Amino acid sequence: MMNKKQLEVYQRWDDGFVVREMRKGEEQQVIKWCGLQEAMPNDLQLVMDLSKDYTNVCNFYAGELKGEMVASLVLTSVADDLKYIGAMHVDEPHRRLGFARRLINTAHENWNGTIVLDAYQHLVPMYEKFGYKSTYKTTTYEGTVSSNATRDTSGTDVREVNSLCWSMF
Repeated sequence: MMNKKQLEVYQRWDDGFVVREMRKGEEQQVIKWCGLQEAMPNDLQLVMDLSKDYTNVCNFYAGELKGEMVASLVLTSVADDLKYIGAMHVDEPHRRLGFARRLINTAHENWNGTIVLDAYQHLVPMYEKFGYKSTYKTTTYEGTVSSNATRDTSGTDVREVNSLCWSMF
């Protein structure tokens, strides 16, 4: 019989929501979820495999409701006193129920240093409610600019592709 490691449960709520350690294989669901917003490489699987040997590097959190993973968060060490929240996602049918806040609060309870995250512009108000402050914004553009284009004339197909805000708590 195989000896399975008991997953750590960080927190439980009366409504059945649980924040626990992510199981091996669940990173594939996170890659699918996050890939809906922007291309996400399969590096998450490699990082999860490597994190067994480097437990202080990454913490993988899963939000579970009625036995189903409905949310995710990865907390990655950047420096001795700085961690980064990535792969933060709440499945569409489970949004606006406070699950994102619960995941972030649980991550904060397990780390006393500074935590940063990036957010799509439409998520900034939510993160500000959680106590984060925007530190800067990056915008990604793609397209081709015509050599004879000016501010007053057309001749370009450049458009904004993505806008991210970096926030700090």
